[in-house]
Amino acid sequence: MRPVKTTIAAALLAAPFAASAQDSGSPNAFSGSVTMGGIVSNTSSDNAWKAKEYRDIENGFLGGFEFRGRGENSWMNGYGENIGREDQLVDVRGGRYDVLRFQLYDDRMVHNWTFGAKTPYAGIGGDTLTATLPNLNTATWNSFDLKKNRENVGGALEFWNGTPWFFKVDANEVLERGTYLTAGSNGTSPGNGFTDKPMPLDWKTRNFNFETGYASKRGQGSVSFQHSTFSNATDTLQWTNGFFGGNRLDTSYLAPDSQYTKLGANGTLKQLPADSTLAARLTYSRTTSNFGVAPTALDTGGVFAATNPNQANFNGDNVHATSSLSLHSNWSRALDSRIYWNYFRKDNRSTEVTFSPAGTTGLQCGGGPCTTENLSYKKNNLGADAGYRFDPQNRLVLGFDYLNIDRNRVDSDNTKDKRASAEYRNTTFDWMGARLKYQYMERRSNFLEGNSGVDGSDPNYLNRFIARFDVANVNQNLLKLVFDFQPQPLWDIGAELIGKDNRYKDTVLGRTRDTREEVYLSTGYGDPRSFRVLAFTDFEWVKYNSTHRNISQLTAAGGVTATSVYDPTTPAQCNGANCNYNWDATNRDRSFALGVGADWLPIERLKLNGSVTYTWSHGTADFAVQPTPNPINPPAVPIGNFDNMRKMTLNIKGTYAIDKPLDLAAGWAYEKYKFSDIATDGYQYTIGTGTGTSYLSGAYAFTNYTTNIFYLTATYKFQ
Repeated sequence: MRPVKTTIAAALLAAPFAASAQDSGSPNAFSGSVTMGGIVSNTSSDNAWKAKEYRDIENGFLGGFEFRGRGENSWMNGYGENIGREDQLVDVRGGRYDVLRFQLYDDRMVHNWTFGAKTPYAGIGGDTLTATLPNLNTATWNSFDLKKNRENVGGALEFWNGTPWFFKVDANEVLERGTYLTAGSNGTSPGNGFTDKPMPLDWKTRNFNFETGYASKRGQGSVSFQHSTFSNATDTLQWTNGFFGGNRLDTSYLAPDSQYTKLGANGTLKQLPADSTLAARLTYSRTTSNFGVAPTALDTGGVFAATNPNQANFNGDNVHATSSLSLHSNWSRALDSRIYWNYFRKDNRSTEVTFSPAGTTGLQCGGGPCTTENLSYKKNNLGADAGYRFDPQNRLVLGFDYLNIDRNRVDSDNTKDKRASAEYRNTTFDWMGARLKYQYMERRSNFLEGNSGVDGSDPNYLNRFIARFDVANVNQNLLKLVFDFQPQPLWDIGAELIGKDNRYKDTVLGRTRDTREEVYLSTGYGDPRSFRVLAFTDFEWVKYNSTHRNISQLTAAGGVTATSVYDPTTPAQCNGANCNYNWDATNRDRSFALGVGADWLPIERLKLNGSVTYTWSHGTADFAVQPTPNPINPPAVPIGNFDNMRKMTLNIKGTYAIDKPLDLAAGWAYEKYKFSDIATDGYQYTIGTGTGTSYLSGAYAFTNYTTNIFYLTATYKFQ
């Protein structure tokens, strides 16, 4: 916990306002509350990071405040929670009526990834990590916490002085400090193992925004300017690459300093013919950065070889431009419509660097130079929808949406999405509302690699059959049904059913189909002033089907012919235990959630709140292998622990009004979390031996925990 400067500032701001409000003679002009107490927690876990991932539940002080001020000409609101803790929030807002508004805030967040992580490296927190490798004795390793503290401090001011003209200005600074995780390949390839490395985190982002414009009953127009700077205190991280032995220091390049500038214009015209409203928006933004290109790199022989870049510096330069138009019209009491157009363009003007590492091993691309690829693209989105109300209780909405994307990618340079939808809404009965929506979407891409490679002996031939997920041709059907019931006084019932089916046409290797079904039910009964109970349940089923190819024998040998190696349309072939074959995967995710909560006022001064929730998810992966002449080793075995989770939470709170200004609250929160996944079950800090050993830190492992949190607070209300 740290001192709270923002809290002091908020109190200083509130004090003069309180005095002026009281002097005005207005009753109850300034009111609020102050909360103070403590928190005690007990967590049972091999590593409690998951229980504390985004929150500070350490034993200690727990406090907050709230105030509201109203004067003849001005007002102010303030709110603070978790004062002095790592997840503190302080927010103060105020202003003068019809003249101006302001806001000051300090928002803090903690993100824990692992406590007591391990590494064979020394120099944690600096820009150089050194170790004598190999080192399989984890007892000699160093310990550290993978943790980030984020603080966002800023303010805003809006001024219009009772005229149609207005301006807004806001600024903030975001500080992120701690230790982050990065990883790198041993040697020059992941095939040589990999190593977790603690990266120092010291980021600063400063933002400034300004907007001015004119607003009236007929419309509104504004222009805006935004500027942001990002700085990283550590540009590179050097670390001992154990694959080469000795003290070879490899280099990882971290996020470079950058600047972002954005210009925008907005406009709205109202009271047009057919009771129409026309809205338009334009933006232009640019992100730039600059850093030196590495002149040398470790090759497969552990030698710092020249990379021979054609540019000594990389100048990052990305430009984004957007524009949009929307026209909403009410043609009659029964008929309304909307047409819209959205445009987005990314122009990557960054330096294209070509590396020509002559005669070196492991630094070339396909035996030749390596050139960076700059992705640029543009999107055009057109659409329209129309709603017709048959009577006050029945309404039908029809819509059509068209999206065209042009990009400079090697696999697909154009994609077109066409989406049609129909939605029917019924409120015939006062006690029931219903909504039914159906949507059909068709995506078609211009595939550029249909003639890649010469034949099945050419590795590029495989690209003919690979359809990347985001550009694969797909037909989608979506159905959504929603009900809201109020059959009797004090009763609320809701139901939502969703089904989605994606079928990926023309995909040989990649995702071929995925489906999703969800059922959500909720109900509530009672009077919030005496007793009320709420409950919900949610079921969800997701399935993904995909096809892949395994290639173990790269050349013609045994029963493998050269032209079949990279051809997934041929039967499986083997050379002894080395087989080339296709295999299918079916991933299933099933989840369930159930929750019940209640509010109860057994006596006038006592209020009780309670809730219990249970969530469960279970993932599996099943495999089907193309028949092979020889048995594959190891055989394909289904995975039964593919992101499995169970979590139970229980919250009980009681608040007793000792007298009118003073409340006493006590609560207990219980959580039990169990997680099982093939990636972390039986976790090991080292994999392999010798120079190819992989070194893991423990990040994201050991997630199971049971925690009890007790708190007691007193709240004093003043006015």
